[in-house]
Amino acid sequence: MGLLLSALTGSFMSAQRFGLIPEASDLGPGFPAEVSGGQPRPVDRLQALSQVDLNDLRELVFPYPDDPQDVYSLTTTGGSGFVDQATGELLQFQPRSTGSVVQQWIMRLHTGEGLWWLGLILGVAALAVPALSVTGTIIWWQRRRLSLQTQDNAAAAEADVIVLVGSEAGATWGFARALKAGLTKAGYRVHCAEMNALAHSYPRAGMLFVLTSTYGDGDAPGSAGRFMDRLRDFRAGSALKYAVLGFGDRQFPNFCRFALEVDEALAGKGLSRIQPVELIDRCSAARFSEWGDRLGTAIGAQLSLSHDPVPPRTFRLELAGRVDYGLAVQAPTSILRFRLADAGQRWRCWFSRSGRNSLPVFEAGDLLGILPPQEGQDARFYSLASSASDGVFEICVRKQPGGLCSGYLHGLKPGDSIEAFIRQNPGFRPATGTVPVILIGAGAGIGPLTGFIRKNTARNPMYLYWGGRSANSDFLYQPELGHYLEDRRLTGLSTAFSRSDERAYVQDRLRQDQTALQQMIDTGAQVLVCGGRDMAAGVKQVFEEILRPLRMDVDQLRAEGRYLEDVY
Repeated sequence: MGLLLSALTGSFMSAQRFGLIPEASDLGPGFPAEVSGGQPRPVDRLQALSQVDLNDLRELVFPYPDDPQDVYSLTTTGGSGFVDQATGELLQFQPRSTGSVVQQWIMRLHTGEGLWWLGLILGVAALAVPALSVTGTIIWWQRRRLSLQTQDNAAAAEADVIVLVGSEAGATWGFARALKAGLTKAGYRVHCAEMNALAHSYPRAGMLFVLTSTYGDGDAPGSAGRFMDRLRDFRAGSALKYAVLGFGDRQFPNFCRFALEVDEALAGKGLSRIQPVELIDRCSAARFSEWGDRLGTAIGAQLSLSHDPVPPRTFRLELAGRVDYGLAVQAPTSILRFRLADAGQRWRCWFSRSGRNSLPVFEAGDLLGILPPQEGQDARFYSLASSASDGVFEICVRKQPGGLCSGYLHGLKPGDSIEAFIRQNPGFRPATGTVPVILIGAGAGIGPLTGFIRKNTARNPMYLYWGGRSANSDFLYQPELGHYLEDRRLTGLSTAFSRSDERAYVQDRLRQDQTALQQMIDTGAQVLVCGGRDMAAGVKQVFEEILRPLRMDVDQLRAEGRYLEDVY
């Protein structure tokens, strides 16, 4: 806002200076024709001056000494005039014009003169400019460098195949280069560029491949922000066919949404698909290779695509403690708390959270990526129930039958260590402020929800609906939740157990509280759902019923950021 204010007011002043906008001209009153010429009085006894508020005073010019015909020249925020040095009378006062007042305010808003708080805001904004310039240049150069790292790039007008890339941080470019290399080896002339560089037409190309990630809440990544606009003017030849490959993370609600939108938009231009759109979760090298095999079959070429993205920087964690539940109901679930494995890592984390060798800041709801010991396996992600200020990495893990990583974690003993990394998950956070937050989960999905409650030190309204199997065997976090109810960090708790005499599910509890939930939603409440996909689908169906009398639906709440899911 500070930079915008400076830009607008500065543009106005520049336009005046170069004659594009007329400057307000206050010539002021003419010198008075008649002056008393009497004996000058002391300045503090002149009535016209004593009535001026010093906050409004802009200029006061004293008369020449020993000249009884001279006067005081007075300028205030309201106008200008003269004061008789003998009588103290205000002579020929002329108010300021509207244009002059506007011009004065433009100057004050541009410089902060007379408004200390505005001057502070403008100063901070000005200090941000060098940081924005440097970091913006670095980001631009990184993207430029990645886009230029395609060897033997054919000219767009001469290429048989076009590969367009949409990437935010650069990971997608590695897969694009692998695809280009495979197609080139197969005898095609390939042109590879960012999606923003979509040409008006490709006269010789028979195939178009779009590899793109999704940024934020389903938006286009940095190198594809202008693609849809350019596509409107794109002229596709009748022989051009296409395929879209999307990259994303299924933990996020709008998994690969931009890739799906691109696929629909290209079909809308009349292009034929080489094969249906493919979505790759967490840059899986195996899925990319499988896609390459199917693509090779579809185009009649032998493609052997392989690309291993740069692995995330991991750190070693040591199991500090665990609490086990659910053995009696055949649903073993453990709350595992890890800490940094060695003092060197702890020192680096404390000294600098932004340095190359430091650990990232994390919040409850972010993801802990864990690499199983078997070589070549993809990371598994678990929602964190703790934040960096807690000093531990806490996750809640149910042991899956035949599960590689869950079995590995359940076999750990205190003191054992693992390799892990943090992946931010900003799309799953409770809203700030006093609006009610409705937390819904089942099984191990209670982990991040408990973390949100733990951080609710402002005691804002927060309600938890949770389902398990047996109150006696797998009531996860039971002691902590009781404590949070007592100290009002948790406003209300409703549980359902499927192996009890009542045989209830969390959806049943939601239906029972339908009226209360409608009232909270009507006042702006936010809903966060965490757990298995089947449970999440059931909860969504119940909420559609609850919202119908309000003439709302879940999609509307999602669009407003009031219905968030973290499902697996």
